[in-house]
Amino acid sequence: MDKSTASNFKTAPADAGVPRARLQLRRRVRREAIGIAAAGLLVVGAGTLGLWVRATQTLHDNFSRYLIELAQVASQFVDPHLHSALRRPEQINDPEYKRAVEPLRRIRAAVTDVHYIYTVVADGDDVRFVLDAADPGRRGPNGIEDQSGVWEIYKERDPAMLEALGDSQHVGRAAATERPFSDQWGTFMTGWAPLVDGSGRQIGALGVDVDASVYLARMAAAQRQALLGLAPAGFLLVILGIVFYRIRLHGLADAHALSYAARRDKLTGLPNRALFMQRLQIAVARVQAAEQALFAVLFLDFDRFKLVNDTLGHKAGDELLRQISHRLQTTLRADDTLSSSERGNLVARFGGDEFLVLLNDLSHAADASRVAERILSALAPAYHILGAEVHSSASIGIVTSEQCRESAEEIVRNADVAMYEAKRSGLACSIVFNDAMRTRLTRQVEIESSLRRAIGTEQLSLVFQPIVELESGRVVSAEALVRWEHPSLGPISPSEFIPVAEETELIVPLGEWVLNEACKTLAQWRSTRGVQAPKHISVNISRAELALGKRLLSRVRSTLAQSGLGPECLQLEVTEREVMRNPETSLALLHGLQELGVGLAMDDFGTGTSSLAILRDYPFNTIKIDHSFLKGLTVNRDVLAVIHATISLIENLGLTSLAEGVEENAKVAILQSLGCRYAQGYLFSAPVPAERFFDTVLAATGTQELGEPQFSATDLGFRRQGQRGS
Repeated sequence: MDKSTASNFKTAPADAGVPRARLQLRRRVRREAIGIAAAGLLVVGAGTLGLWVRATQTLHDNFSRYLIELAQVASQFVDPHLHSALRRPEQINDPEYKRAVEPLRRIRAAVTDVHYIYTVVADGDDVRFVLDAADPGRRGPNGIEDQSGVWEIYKERDPAMLEALGDSQHVGRAAATERPFSDQWGTFMTGWAPLVDGSGRQIGALGVDVDASVYLARMAAAQRQALLGLAPAGFLLVILGIVFYRIRLHGLADAHALSYAARRDKLTGLPNRALFMQRLQIAVARVQAAEQALFAVLFLDFDRFKLVNDTLGHKAGDELLRQISHRLQTTLRADDTLSSSERGNLVARFGGDEFLVLLNDLSHAADASRVAERILSALAPAYHILGAEVHSSASIGIVTSEQCRESAEEIVRNADVAMYEAKRSGLACSIVFNDAMRTRLTRQVEIESSLRRAIGTEQLSLVFQPIVELESGRVVSAEALVRWEHPSLGPISPSEFIPVAEETELIVPLGEWVLNEACKTLAQWRSTRGVQAPKHISVNISRAELALGKRLLSRVRSTLAQSGLGPECLQLEVTEREVMRNPETSLALLHGLQELGVGLAMDDFGTGTSSLAILRDYPFNTIKIDHSFLKGLTVNRDVLAVIHATISLIENLGLTSLAEGVEENAKVAILQSLGCRYAQGYLFSAPVPAERFFDTVLAATGTQELGEPQFSATDLGFRRQGQRGS
């Protein structure tokens, strides 16, 4: 793709292929009807019986094909990984179950004559349900639950189902029931299709129960018309041709319409995931067969979409997706109809705020990055959503067929990895995939899954770093920090697992565990050490916990009550950066915590915007000056002047100053002379487990009791304890 091509993309109308497809369908059915009528001239002597059998079989075959096509389309929407994870009855309607069954429920809602959609798996000699798209809680006239449970035994032995399930020697194949069956809900026939994973291994079968009343009505009509075979042969052939034409046209039109709808995103009108993966696999096959030189896949995820949903509502989110879709269509020369050439470019909505682009007309791999930049430029201007101006940039991951050509699934997975790398690189940018990204993602996934299991176990522990009053030299507080000793990976640094926890929302249960353990530890110290115990404990609060609002307030109140501590014994630390993500909500929460009596500290002051307004307007008690702010304090007059001004400002506002990362005796003397109240750092002690806290601090200071003064302005005899990584 050259530059001129990349700069002049246009898109085909969303439904351009629909009228053309219908016209082709009518011509096809018309030719079939004429052929049947012509053949009737040769078999008219067979009489009424032959006509009866022919009409009946034609109806049955058409409806069976419709059932099979419907089941095959629905099977493409089953996520193999989610499906394989559902094997316990208690998983019914849990979040994982809902994600797995949601696409089937959408199909059921979209196709009115579908009654049930469900999946089954073979379990030895038994067949068991896994997914059921029936509405949860719905009951029939007899009061029996309408929805099948996970791992419930499927008692019927439908031959079509057994054919779709296959056996140990053969993969199953799609089939339909031979005749209708009736229950309290009506009369139905079932289409079955095998379920396979990305490697082609069968993992079960999917069944679709479809209302057969129309089929039976048409069957009865056809049979009545066949009885008119006693009429003159000419009249019989006319009737036969008309009936066949109408039945065949309606059956194929329904199947075509369902296939068309099932491959398009209802909200944006773009092709959906199923169609994109099909087209991508075709491109993979062409490249493998040397019929095409190159293609690329772009994976787009929008950086502020969740914020739009949370602040303006889901209607605004839907409108944003429609406007994003329009910009992508008008930026790329992309096919988005089912009848378009398979060699064209394709834009699809993958799900949520994720979009995929298939570029089939590349000349060079580097062209993919140029197209990505054009997309970013097109998406950069503000969107006007329900009277509000919204900005939502995109992060784009890129994979070319030069890097990966094994399968469509692997290509999309690698593009997804590159997209997350783009997010980590600062948003609103594009990144080309490489193998190092896969290695990092593999470790991140392992850390995430391991952390889910580790919370609340002995793998996690707290360490405590003392906070010292510079005037008296006494330890007045301790900051609680979490550590993780993985059974096979060994110690995992907080700098590695905390970002994973924040990204996956595991930070909320992790933060709750840290808060509980920290308060429990201080309560135990106060019980066993009395006045030697620190006055309060400091705990860090994350962005996700701030977003809890009143729920965090209730959690803090409950934790203090359970530990028997007063609110003055707890100090919560939050960074300026996290507060300013949602200033109004954060301010309300901080005021609530202040009214409760909990101490509040601004952590890492000096690393963000260091806004003076936030010092004035937010109810912080303590300002923790970041260690990076202290660099050069002992040798640089400018740094000294800035620190002096900062401490003076903090104290003049009636707040308390605390210097972090103090590791040199000289800095202690300077901070004392500048009026800094408190300090913490490796000069006093590294973070240590609770059982070593008192002994370590006493050893570091050379004192006999924790309450004794540890140093004065003229005697700074501290010994370092531990290593940076401990």
